Amino acid sequence: MKKLLSILLTLALTLSLSAPALAAAPEEVPIPDLMDPPLPVENTLVIRDSGYPMDAETAAWLEAHPEEAAAMEAGLETYVQDEWYYGSVAEMAEDWGQSEAYIRDMLLEEQVWAAMEQETREAFLTEYEAAHPGFLDEFDPDAWFQAAYPYYLPPEQAFMNDYGLVTREEFENYMAQDYINHLMYMEDLQSDIDGWLAEDPTLLDGFDVNEYFAQEYAFYDSREEFMADCTLVDQGEFETYLTWEYLAVYAAPAVSDPWTDDIKEALGGVPGELGVMVNGTYLTFEGDKPYAEEGVTYVPAAQLGEALGLELTGDYVPLRETAQAAGYEIWWDQNYETAVVLDPAALAAAIDEGFTVLNGVLAENTLDWARWESTEDWAITLTLFDSLNGDQTYPMTLTQESLYGPEGLQAAGEYDLAALLTLLEQMELLDDVGEDELAMVSALLSGDYELRWDMESGEMAFTASCLPELLSTLGTPYPKDLWLTLGGETTEELTALLSGLMDREEPVTVGTLVWYLYETTTAPWSDPVLYWSEATELAAGMAAFLGDGALVQEGDAWVLRLGMEELAALSGYGADDDFSAYLGLQDFTLECAFHDGGAVTGSLLVLTPDDGWSPAMRITAAWDFDPEGGTAEAEFHIKNQMKLTITASTAMEETGAQPETQTPEGAAVLPLEDLTGW
Repeated sequence: MKKLLSILLTLALTLSLSAPALAAAPEEVPIPDLMDPPLPVENTLVIRDSGYPMDAETAAWLEAHPEEAAAMEAGLETYVQDEWYYGSVAEMAEDWGQSEAYIRDMLLEEQVWAAMEQETREAFLTEYEAAHPGFLDEFDPDAWFQAAYPYYLPPEQAFMNDYGLVTREEFENYMAQDYINHLMYMEDLQSDIDGWLAEDPTLLDGFDVNEYFAQEYAFYDSREEFMADCTLVDQGEFETYLTWEYLAVYAAPAVSDPWTDDIKEALGGVPGELGVMVNGTYLTFEGDKPYAEEGVTYVPAAQLGEALGLELTGDYVPLRETAQAAGYEIWWDQNYETAVVLDPAALAAAIDEGFTVLNGVLAENTLDWARWESTEDWAITLTLFDSLNGDQTYPMTLTQESLYGPEGLQAAGEYDLAALLTLLEQMELLDDVGEDELAMVSALLSGDYELRWDMESGEMAFTASCLPELLSTLGTPYPKDLWLTLGGETTEELTALLSGLMDREEPVTVGTLVWYLYETTTAPWSDPVLYWSEATELAAGMAAFLGDGALVQEGDAWVLRLGMEELAALSGYGADDDFSAYLGLQDFTLECAFHDGGAVTGSLLVLTPDDGWSPAMRITAAWDFDPEGGTAEAEFHIKNQMKLTITASTAMEETGAQPETQTPEGAAVLPLEDLTGW
């Protein structure tokens, strides 16, 4: 792992810095194109004598603050231990494959950035104090804590533990600093608003903040709920935030960004123009162009109708209204000035073209049962090797029974992980733990649980034997028959997925799974313009292992085989030895067969070499499943240290029993939103 980390860090430096390793004298060079995010083009790097490419502003700060720079230089050994967890600068330099001088310059730059950030903050405080004398005199750290961190339960000790705060003074200082950060954020929003209005004073003509809130955030029960979620403390901040959002999304003049402009152009869009993308493709407009007016984007009817497969009349049509009526999803991507229209079904269909074999297996595993029940049994055994005192074995188990039907899901199980408590005690990790805490740990490691999920409402309810004791440690006693619930609006996406899995008329496909996986993991952190391309790239990566081109037909099965040669080829390596050394593997063998009738069998072997800095490891697995159940076993073995084995079996059968989807009558119910403040 350490070797791999070193490789990745070196690669990151090479890509992000792209600068000569050595230079006879400092010189200024342009910021490389590969910086992400791109810095303004007028910024420069200064190549230090060590070869380290330092930001010019950092170099200037060091020259202007010789005493502070000397103090930073003198404290580098302590800094590298506290912040990078290396024993010395020399150790870090050796691990990174750089000179000590290079690493010292890099660590100096880190400290200068922190110092410059602090200077910026102090300058803001001075300026803000002048405009708002004594603005912290009435500051209440507890009130701010409740406003900014409503999801933390009292007392604030949980927050202090999470953020490494020891004393009340540290807590109050953190809250004050957090409050100041909030003020700076709101000042930045107002500065943006003022700048946009200076360029065009008419941008807010006809804008009503209350109407905008009702239109864009109708899913909130109240303005107060929205303000709490966004940490807006009064009406003024509410208006500032929504005014900024309206201008940024709909009205403000776009700021050209060479980075996004290049990507937009490569995808077929026109930088500087309002773009419309349908299913991953930019629409082209020879004559009339799309335009936005009072928060509504209008698009020439002919081009949009052709892209959506609709017959549209008139010259222009409202994009959002038209696309949503046709069943499409739509997003606005401010970074690319693009309205993104996407049909998940069309994306899934495009992906599924390369997975006909696997989709056939999924279809065969979709049983035509109205209701069914399943049982699962898991056995886990951890063995620690000890040649002197004898090996120590720690067994653990989990069993679960589930009922599925159009009404919903009911699953109940028992688990016994108590062996872990014995392990922790033998490792002397519980020596300083009190009796109450020890009892809580014991309660967590063994017990039972039940989950109920109603498909119609989407409401989910969960109980576990350990819940009352666990929650009571937070300061409030809870009854033993406690059930935690989640409302349907929170579980909407998961409920839709589970409903789809249980809907026999629409079997699950690889395409629908890929889109769900992408939408719930990557999409929230990505730009909508990239949704189609990134989801198809994810599918392409899967196709290398599970697509039609990766499978070979043998008898009644389609078989996937991957060994070292195949992995090397997929990675672009021609020589097995080079690839083995790079990946740190001695052997890799995977075989998986998809049989007619839906059965899936296979095995896996992974070996790593015993190369001195890391002990040899072996991972093995085997599985044999069909639509009505099967078995699997796996083993993780570290030479001379430990072995972890896992075995699982599952069985399914049709049933007439109906799952219980509501909390039991008379049980204590606590909405999770009330518990966490979400």
